[in-house]
Amino acid sequence: MSDECGSISFLAEARSGGQTALSRLALLVRERLYPFLLHTTRDRDATEDVLQDTLLTMLRRLPSLRDNERFWPWIYRIAWNKVQDRLRDRRQRSLYESAVRRGPDGGGYSYRDSNPLEAQVRAESLQQVCAAISQLNRQQRDILQLRCYDDLPYTEIAALTRTTPDKARVRFHRAKRSLRARLTTCGV
Repeated sequence: MSDECGSISFLAEARSGGQTALSRLALLVRERLYPFLLHTTRDRDATEDVLQDTLLTMLRRLPSLRDNERFWPWIYRIAWNKVQDRLRDRRQRSLYESAVRRGPDGGGYSYRDSNPLEAQVRAESLQQVCAAISQLNRQQRDILQLRCYDDLPYTEIAALTRTTPDKARVRFHRAKRSLRARLTTCGV
């Protein structure tokens, strides 16, 4: 089976609702993406998770694909975004766990060493903050990540996001305002 030509014919059949074609297309995508994802994540379990998410997204969004000839760039972009989402989630979880271990003043003590009620309140507050951050759109989460966690200046953020430093500053302040509004509504 020819990779490029085969995928396009499967794609046309799959888009018209053929279950057999959808299955064959999913297998072809799996075969082609697996090495790329394994090389990117360097973890078989993560690769399987990202691949599964990518295939599900492909199935949901297949009708929205405008040009069958752009299928492979489209599917690789979906996979890449899934990898980035996974890394962002892992980083956010790591930051949360690190904050829990450090304590509220960054003094390096564990919540196990403090009052259990205070530890629970802090843990719940951190969960609410993480939940509020996850509700922001991708651009807002990225700008907060770059400015607050990576501690980058606006000039570097602008270079990374292909904008001007002034626009990066405005986006950061809008993201903060949006996060503050979400936190206010949940009482944090």
